[in-house]
Amino acid sequence: MLVLTRQRDDSIMIGDEIEVKVVDIRGDKVRLGINAPRNISVHRREIYDQIRDENKAAAQIQPQDLMNLPPKPEEAESSFPRLAAENRDPFLLAAIAEARTGLREGGLPIGSVLVRGDQIIGRGHNRRVQRGDPMAHAEIDCLTNAGRQKTYRDTVLYSTLMPCHLCSGAAVQFGVPKVIVGESVNFTGAPQFMQSQGIEVVDLHDQECIEMMAQFIREHPSLWNEDIGK
Repeated sequence: MLVLTRQRDDSIMIGDEIEVKVVDIRGDKVRLGINAPRNISVHRREIYDQIRDENKAAAQIQPQDLMNLPPKPEEAESSFPRLAAENRDPFLLAAIAEARTGLREGGLPIGSVLVRGDQIIGRGHNRRVQRGDPMAHAEIDCLTNAGRQKTYRDTVLYSTLMPCHLCSGAAVQFGVPKVIVGESVNFTGAPQFMQSQGIEVVDLHDQECIEMMAQFIREHPSLWNEDIGK
């Protein structure tokens, strides 16, 4: 094991693409900022161990273990209805793809994209668990990845879930005129706050978004409560 001594704001490089920076030091706690390509997953050790153990368990399943599983219904490919892709907003589908990326990384399945005209200029997903950063909500990650913009007045912010007050505040602060969300069934968020500041809020009531979030909340209630501050 390589052991290095670093001070606040010092960095180390792993290869050519991964930077690890000491963000803060408080007592026996060290906060690290990690910049890595999108194709490299970054997890806290306990999350990595959980994913590894689940993968090992799945790898041990034998064909005979599947013999008694109930047959898959022929009339549907999933347990919830989905509209045909051509009938759905392509930018919402892009946000859903981001949400599923977050889920694969061991985080919360919430995704967001920032759109100008017919082009996505920023993508992001909830990375609170992956980065150990309580501010890394999907919309914040999306706006960060979009980089500096001269104006947001001609943009639309998409999210799979109704934004909380934190992310709604970011939309208000930057002057985003329109926010389109997949659902608000699992979390009501802060639509009234955004509307009071002149933002148009559109809720698509997308069934895939609803079920995706509901399933995560059922399976990981403690992570969900942490995310919303309960």
